[in-house]
Amino acid sequence: MPLTELHRAVAEHTGAFHCERIHKPQQTKTVTFQHRIQPPAPLLDAPLPDVGRLPAFYATFGSVLLYHDADTGDAARYIAPPTEWAVLREAFEGWTEHLGDEERDDLLPDWVDHCLVIGETPHSGNYVLMATDSDCAGRVFEFDHDGFEFTEKGADLVEYVQGPLHPDSAALTDIASHMRFIDKRTGAQWWILEMSDNQGHRVRTHT
Repeated sequence: MPLTELHRAVAEHTGAFHCERIHKPQQTKTVTFQHRIQPPAPLLDAPLPDVGRLPAFYATFGSVLLYHDADTGDAARYIAPPTEWAVLREAFEGWTEHLGDEERDDLLPDWVDHCLVIGETPHSGNYVLMATDSDCAGRVFEFDHDGFEFTEKGADLVEYVQGPLHPDSAALTDIASHMRFIDKRTGAQWWILEMSDNQGHRVRTHT
């Protein structure tokens, strides 16, 4: 997909999550969402690695916050500007720095030492990684600290961002597992039952 088309697809996609209250399913609510895009930032002193369509992506987007709820600030994924990558890398390495050599060989992919940590699932301890070397260069992976899972989610960054715009039931269930729309007054948390969007797409979570 060309970057101009991706930008338009992200900017124009809106919809709602239809939710039930956790432990009180008789209570329901609707949460509207949109995707927040920041404009491209000034060029860095050093060029971005020419892998995974990174230079083209960041010439179009400064950052992207997917499925953002304005009331609670919850979001499904965050693709960060390059200026934040070092902080994200440090946070990611908090999960791996204690591993011994044998554990690293067993748990971590070969490319992880040179990967870029380009985003995260907010408030989860899970991160979005891009490999920069080996046969995986340019591919995007999600790291889930629960089990040390590295799951490929896109051949490049454009494909990675495009995918969540049309989630299936499994993808929506994954989104629901990290977005609870916690009410600041009551502490109530909500489970997504269904998503509907302005393109006529409707999908339910696994129950």
